[in-house]
Amino acid sequence: MVVLRAGLCPGLTEEMIQVLRANGVRTGKMGGIGVGNVSTGASWGGTALCPHAGATCRGFGLSGLGLQLLFSAFPANGADLYEELKSSTAILPTGSPSLDQLLDSGLYTGEVTELMGAPGSGKTQVCLSIAASVSLSLKQHVLFLDSTGGFTASRLYQMLQAQAEDEEEQASSVEPAAVQVLGAVGDTALSQLEALQRIQVARVFDVYEMLSTLQEVRDRLSQQAVSCTGPLKTVLIDSVSAVIHPLLGGRQSEGLAVMMQLARELKMLAKEFSLAVVVTNQVTRDSSTGLLKPALGRSWSFVPSTRVLLESKGAPWEEATTRRSASLAKSPRQPTGMQVELDIGNSDVREPSPATPTEGL
Repeated sequence: MVVLRAGLCPGLTEEMIQVLRANGVRTGKMGGIGVGNVSTGASWGGTALCPHAGATCRGFGLSGLGLQLLFSAFPANGADLYEELKSSTAILPTGSPSLDQLLDSGLYTGEVTELMGAPGSGKTQVCLSIAASVSLSLKQHVLFLDSTGGFTASRLYQMLQAQAEDEEEQASSVEPAAVQVLGAVGDTALSQLEALQRIQVARVFDVYEMLSTLQEVRDRLSQQAVSCTGPLKTVLIDSVSAVIHPLLGGRQSEGLAVMMQLARELKMLAKEFSLAVVVTNQVTRDSSTGLLKPALGRSWSFVPSTRVLLESKGAPWEEATTRRSASLAKSPRQPTGMQVELDIGNSDVREPSPATPTEGL
């Protein structure tokens, strides 16, 4: 299913959207010209809607056909796909050398990467580190969707300062010590401000609002109307479980349909526009094994290409610690079970540590 909006396909006007929503219809089935009713789970065909809509059945039929053409899968040559992958894939640094090592050099564009962990495990801190790294080091734009209220600009600015200082130290170690660049301090402050401006933040506390935001981003990218904001390279969502969990409590089929629509939107954004998409997720404890496992169930497990489990290194009776372990739970490139250590107390969320294999999650 797809959440209906004006302009999604030819003939689907704002007036038609208002009529559909007035009849409780918010999503459309991709397999035919009917549209699915999220509230009741019923199927509304063009003929059934015509008496309520005051519009021709032909209009609804064309809209349904447009949806089918837009979202249907078409076969592609394997060699062409491989060449496209080589030409479009980039690797983005996370701001943490040890985490980059775990991810086989960093975040890969065209993929969805999931950071999972219990509350306080450092998921938001890692997301902020990624935003700072991509914006400052690569001078690329970042979209940060905050659904938990955990985004803090002051913490992000601290990370930008720390990464800028690291870059200055690396540059000074290469250049002769006698070479002094006038205005270097002012240039550094300016670069940090520019980096902040390249990070766009949207607070979305509802899954439909999140879908709408992502669809608007896709529309702007499709129309190449992002020249005013610059090249978008990374989308961070903290967290995806916060907006989906409320829908999974009662009528679970409704929540699953919307969850998979969100999954499709994220994967399409990543693939079509060569973006690195990073989401955070909560964890639950398996009743039979007692091990931690990601929330949102089996259906969601096929969405991320890579999964990283973040855990606190301190014992429950010890004082709060900034040390975290990052374990690879799923990866198309690295063996699962690899583990590194992070220190989220450091402004750049870094603590070099060799990757060591552990038991599979």
